Amino acid sequence: MKTRKRYWTIFLLTFSCLCYNLPYLSSTFYSQFIEAFGLTNTQAGVLMTMFSLTATPGYLFGGLLADKFSAKKLILVSSFMTAAIGFIMSFISGYAVLLVCYLGFGISTTFIHWSALLKLIRSHAGENEEGKIFSFFELSYAIVGAITSYGLLAVLGKLSSFRVATSLYAGVLVIVAVLILFLIEDAGKGASENGFKLKMAGKALAHPVTWLNGFIVMGLFILITGTSYLNPYLSSVFGTSVEFGTSFSILNRSVVRILVVSAGGFLLDKWKTPKFLTVCAVGMAAVILAMLLLPQQASAMVTAIILALLLITLLAFSRSGLYTPIPEAGMPMEITGTSMGICSAVGYSTDLWLYTLCGNWIDKYGNEGYRYILILFLAGLALVVVCAALLRAYEKKHPILQNLSE
Repeated sequence: MKTRKRYWTIFLLTFSCLCYNLPYLSSTFYSQFIEAFGLTNTQAGVLMTMFSLTATPGYLFGGLLADKFSAKKLILVSSFMTAAIGFIMSFISGYAVLLVCYLGFGISTTFIHWSALLKLIRSHAGENEEGKIFSFFELSYAIVGAITSYGLLAVLGKLSSFRVATSLYAGVLVIVAVLILFLIEDAGKGASENGFKLKMAGKALAHPVTWLNGFIVMGLFILITGTSYLNPYLSSVFGTSVEFGTSFSILNRSVVRILVVSAGGFLLDKWKTPKFLTVCAVGMAAVILAMLLLPQQASAMVTAIILALLLITLLAFSRSGLYTPIPEAGMPMEITGTSMGICSAVGYSTDLWLYTLCGNWIDKYGNEGYRYILILFLAGLALVVVCAALLRAYEKKHPILQNLSE
């Protein structure tokens, strides 16, 4: 496949990630959502709990699904199913309906979609192109997220009800699914040629790179999730304004990723994952140490802002290496979905405890709690450095990996 076509293919596939926007409307547009659906704060929180009940195990078992069935067909099923749930939310009232919908979102998104998407993206990477391909996916994801979020913000005032926004997302997902149906080629036939067997899951579990990649994702996601606290950190400790906080959140969520992630991919292909992640982690650790040494007073505001911007820039730069260890190690295509599912389940498990822990620190210790969060960042980076060193040792020992299905 020609290079330009591959990149357009990945960009189109990224639009299928809008399936995650629907369940997260309740947090991204919190006030509008609870008003439109007549919810209390507690009820809104329970909805996300329902989503997590099916979404968290979905990362793991979705990998098995991606290795047994066509990745393209799974993405189509995910898109149509998520759109259908979105339309149900829009037109059928009742809290019980919302609870069932949010349980369904966990199945239609992480369980059916995520590992299939990663597998399909990997199938479009040429030799030694994993870094470029996955960094382009990160870039596309940021662009799609920015376009849709700002687009919805722009039209909110013109909508009769926020329920209409749910229908808009659902409608776009249907259009995306139709485009993928006719324009996207499926992944390789490795799984169907050999026939998926349960022992393939065992091979994915037994492969050390599966776990090294999972703990690398965990280490980086401690920062990716935790940097959401930089906004209140700058405000509470250094006195930045609410307007600046909004701008910083936008920068952290999408703009910085758009600006730097492609450069990260090119450097990743040159250095390979172990060196790339080590350099990024050491750079971020240096910035965090500087933040810890910074006087917690308003006079240090400008320096704090510069350090925070540098941290989120390096973090966005490092995201290119989130999922490259598995393809870089020559993982057989027939167990790629399972391996990436395990990797995602391990890495994203931080969502189960990080928000509660950080919130408790801030409630209990006030501004001092942000120092504990920064120290937690250092622990996450230490995990990344250790796993990168082990990955480098493994790659030296296994320069030519044998197909695990043999």
